[in-house]
Amino acid sequence: MANLTNGIKNAAIPFLPLDGARTIVDVGGADGTMLAAILSGHPGLRGILFDLPHVVADAPKTLTEQGVMDRVCCLGGDFFESVPGGADSYFLSFVIHDWPDDAARRILGNIAAAGGSGARLMMIEFVVLPGDSPHMSKMIDLTMLGMLAGRERPEEDWRELLTSAGFTGIGVVPTGTPLSVIHATVR
Repeated sequence: MANLTNGIKNAAIPFLPLDGARTIVDVGGADGTMLAAILSGHPGLRGILFDLPHVVADAPKTLTEQGVMDRVCCLGGDFFESVPGGADSYFLSFVIHDWPDDAARRILGNIAAAGGSGARLMMIEFVVLPGDSPHMSKMIDLTMLGMLAGRERPEEDWRELLTSAGFTGIGVVPTGTPLSVIHATVR
């Protein structure tokens, strides 16, 4: 999956609202490839890579190769239980689309609880466009329907999901790729 999506995800990074951010937690960040790309463009930013323990075990190699390991802490855990607290920004890339609404709400609620009021959430995800015009999100949604429990969501569903998980100030930014940046703030 990473080989198929890294190019378009990297093209979306410049659209992340990172102004003033000091510490960003990459929730479900796998080997740290996306976190490394973010940190490479923001030398004053520190990162926490969070994923299952066996997944983050190999991340230091990637982060060292990208020259950012000195600014990253790798933590293992389960985002259905909790996520690291104390950061001002939280990032997810193609994570929430894997889960049905109840599970997605639990992950997002854990982020809201960990970040506290004012913490920022940034996600790179598909936003299903209205109408019948072709779009990659619609093709991926069919895949999700047939193989996983998650789904791609239209903008109104993203807004409803985030609001129900404790977020406000929700924005959706097209990136010129098939992906959008969805951002919000913890109430």
